[in-house]
Parts: sequence; C-alpha cells; structure tokens
Amino acid sequence: MLANGVATGRILVKAWIERYGFWIALLIASIAYFHRFSSSIDVGVAQYTGAARCMLHAQVMQTCASYFTYPPVLAFIMIPLVPLPALLQLLIWYVITIAASVGMYKLAERAASRMFAIPFGADELLWIRVIAVILGVKFVLAVFENQAHDALSGIFILLGLASLADGHEKTAGGVLGFAAALKATPLIFLPYLIVKKRFAAAAVFTVVMLVVSFLPDLFFTPLGSSEGYFLGWLHHIAGPAISIDPDAAQLKFWSGANTLNHSLRGAVSLQIDEVAHPALHKAVLYGLDLAFIVFAALLIMVRKPARNMIAIDGSILIIGVLMLSPMTSRSHYVLLVLPYVTLTMVMLRDQVTRGIGITVLAVSFFFLTVTSNDVVGKGLSDYAYYHSYLVIGALSLMIYIAVIVWNPAVLRDAKPFALPTLKLRRT
Repeated sequence: MLANGVATGRILVKAWIERYGFWIALLIASIAYFHRFSSSIDVGVAQYTGAARCMLHAQVMQTCASYFTYPPVLAFIMIPLVPLPALLQLLIWYVITIAASVGMYKLAERAASRMFAIPFGADELLWIRVIAVILGVKFVLAVFENQAHDALSGIFILLGLASLADGHEKTAGGVLGFAAALKATPLIFLPYLIVKKRFAAAAVFTVVMLVVSFLPDLFFTPLGSSEGYFLGWLHHIAGPAISIDPDAAQLKFWSGANTLNHSLRGAVSLQIDEVAHPALHKAVLYGLDLAFIVFAALLIMVRKPARNMIAIDGSILIIGVLMLSPMTSRSHYVLLVLPYVTLTMVMLRDQVTRGIGITVLAVSFFFLTVTSNDVVGKGLSDYAYYHSYLVIGALSLMIYIAVIVWNPAVLRDAKPFALPTLKLRRT
C-alpha cells in the first residue's frame, strides 16, 4: 500500500512539473537575469520615460531623450511610468518584455498551425518550441539587453496575423494599425491587406493607425512648434529616413557605415561610401530594395492555392520589415520568431522538403547566431557585422519560404511525424 502511495505521489509530482515546470523555470531565469537587464543605462526605459517627461512639459522629446526616434505614441503610453522610481520603472518594463516575448512564440504557433489540417501533438509542439527558441534566443536576449520595445510591437504584429489567420479581419486590421502607429515599419502590412482584397481590415488599419498616431497631439503640444508631435516626427525623423528630405534629419543613425545597422541599407553602406559615391550607393540600394520587393510580391501574389498561408505571408513581410527599414538593430530581429516557428513546423511535418528545410535553417542559424556572439569573440563578431551576416541569414530563410509557396503539396499532404520524446529520464 505504501508503494502504491509513493507511485501515485510520483505521478502527481510528474504531472505538476509537466504543467508548471516551464513557468517555474521562466520565473527563476527571469529573477536571475534581472540584474543584467537593469545594468544598462541611457537606453530603453530611460529614453522612453525621458521622452514622456518632455511630452508632459510640452517640450520636443529629444530634449530629454536625445536618441528617441520612435513615433510619439510610444512616449505617450510611457507617461504612467514617469512618476515612479527608476527601479520600479525597470521592473514593470521587464515584466512587460517577458510577457511579450513569450506571447510572440505562442501567437506564432497559433498563426502557423492554421496551415495544417491535422493539429500538432504535444511531442511535436515541444520539438517546435525547442528548435524555435534555439534559433531565436539571441534576438530575444538582444531585446532585453537594450531594454527595447521590439517585443512589445512584435506581439501586436503577431496578434494581428493570428487574428487574420483565425478569420477576424477587422480585429486584425485594428491590431496591425496599432503596431504601425507604435513602430512605423509595420505599415508594410497595409498594402498587403489591400492587395489581398481584405478591404475592411485595411480600412480599420488606416483609421486606427491615424487615430493612435495623433493621440498625443490631443493632449500635448510642443512649445514653439506649429506641427505638433506626430507631424514633427514625420518631418524631422520619418521623412528623412526614407529620403524625402535627408538634410532635414535631426538624427541620422541610418546614414553612413554602421555595423549595427542590419538592413539592406546598412549592408550597402558598409561596402559603398554614400558620401563619396552617392549615385552608386543609391543605385545599388534601390536596386536591391526593388529586387527584394518584386521577389516578395511574387511569392505572396502568384502563389498557388493552398491552406491558410497567413503565417507564410507574414514571415515574408516580417523579413521585408527588417530588410527595407532604414535602420535595423539586432533587437529588431526578434520578429524572426514567426518565420522560425513557421518553417520549423513545415520542416518537421513535410518529409519531401525536410532536407531543404534543415539546410536553410542551419545556414540561417550560422549567419545569424553562430558567427556573432560572446562565445566566438569580438573579432569574429565584428567581421560578421561588417559583412552583414545577419542580413544574409535573414534573406536565406526566403529560400525555404519559396519552396513552400511553390509546392502546395507540402501543406496539403503534411502529416504528423514520429519524433523521439523530449523528456528527462532517470539513469
């Protein structure tokens, strides 16, 4: 009887660990990592709350936060944190960032699973999560290191795509519109909605984006400015970034050779001096941008009928966000959570293209993670950044995406695959 009781107890403990083990591990890791998160100064929270403080005093945001180039609504939503002690500000932002990071993986699973007729089992999901986390953890940590808001904007992008995959078009349009107001680069989803004839979603997207963008101007007006916060941001920061008026730029992080800029513009600027050779620089950059846009558009518009492909379309657009942005930092690459989860799901399910999938993901992992981190050292990391390895790694994912798009049988015939169980065993 005692033996039966012990066995029952073990079963209950095992079930409890399986149910709550992840959250306990996440809590322990979060507590351990907070010291490193809070050690960064004059980045992230300090910039966001600094800009919010300026807004409260009707000042230009860069007066208090010299590196703040984001849409004014980001400063506006940070206003509640301004009166709080610095440590509490950090703690709140830390919790938000953790929740957003975990949420991105969950929403990516939700959107990508709509591609398949047969639901994923527990073993499959565990493998997907392990592989996707290994592939993307570097960029999740980059968000924490910079106290960046990329996970916050990213979760709204993925929530919008998940809603679109679920058939909730108006909700998707509103959420994606909010993401565009918060970060600007998700504006790329608006032409996608129009091309796909999701006009209700596109209309809600536009209304939400404009209302949220102008929201700070309903409450605050910068002294000495007739433009307001949003129009001033368009004139002095966003406009010059897309070469409407380069000389009007107050802050030019995207200009010149910058190894921390991992967009196509950054890659071209590292190889061609845009001051000494402006015409050549523009020709090469615009040529690459156009080539990427045409290729991405073909994948989205000319693909053969298949199951719900929102996750594939979203992955293409997310890579587009990273490549076409005037300035793309390491932390921005956290958006690759969706492509990683999506391509991992297809790789595990489809035996025909599995070899291609494994190869592409391995190559991407090499260029994005292996060649630039603390383990390999500063020398190799600098070399990788100077030669735009992150850009190459992100673009390489388009190879597997193209294979999936042009072979609808990949998704039509995808079936669960017998996988070894991932669990700890007693020796």
